[in-house]
Amino acid sequence: MKRTHWMGTWWPVVALCIAGATSAGCVKRDDGGLSQGEAKSAGDALGNGIEDAAATYGPMKASAADTTCIVLSGDQADPDGDSIPLDARLTYDCTTQALGYTGRLTGTQDVMDDQPAAAAWAFTGSADLHASLTGPGGGSITSDWDGSLVGTQASVIGPYALRRTLDVVTVFMGGGDAGPRLTSTVTEDNDWTVTFTPQATWTPGGVVVTGSLAATGSWNVDVDGKSFEATLSTPTPLVVTPGCETLITAGVAVGTYPIEGGSGTITVTWTGCGARTVAQAENL
Repeated sequence: MKRTHWMGTWWPVVALCIAGATSAGCVKRDDGGLSQGEAKSAGDALGNGIEDAAATYGPMKASAADTTCIVLSGDQADPDGDSIPLDARLTYDCTTQALGYTGRLTGTQDVMDDQPAAAAWAFTGSADLHASLTGPGGGSITSDWDGSLVGTQASVIGPYALRRTLDVVTVFMGGGDAGPRLTSTVTEDNDWTVTFTPQATWTPGGVVVTGSLAATGSWNVDVDGKSFEATLSTPTPLVVTPGCETLITAGVAVGTYPIEGGSGTITVTWTGCGARTVAQAENL
């Protein structure tokens, strides 16, 4: 499972932080509940995680370009031809630069084929990774994630599920000359499943095809010391478009959490390739 797509996923978010301390995703407020900025940080972390999950449905073998910074070890054999190695480790030490942005990915990812005699979306993996992206104005995102990934399929034609049990810490730092470089830290305890339903024939481990994603499960979050326990859903399924670097081009993901007298929601809406918005609401 290669993980060199993170730079395209994070560019829009870093661009907001580069705008300075007044950016909606980078300001911290202490008003008793989640401020607009804190909700934005949580929603951006969720959006990054969902896009990262979507990318898992692409080729799992490193490309020729990736192998310059990824070291493969363990049993890399693939007797069933599904691009899932028998029991291998990928060690990352990758740096990418473009348009004044610098991205870096380090750490390890293990993957084991749970059905080595049949081509299938069936594997168990673990990740211990650190990623960072810094923009020309000094704004940055760093993220550490540690945990497990399990792939299963309901039938020979899917749908194809990916369970993510990950602890993720993401730090957003503002940049520019608008004021002090404030930070926002989002700590996530993720136990949710994304399910891919292709609209054309798809071979696990092959290039992803057009389809839809649904996400369900628990999303427990702390944003700068303010915590909530949310339930994740996708009331409008996410559209997967192969020509888009981040894969998701439409759809809505919602985290719903209890508050005194009602419920709160953080809604991430995709409106195009690399384009998404975050909205917060309280229903009392």
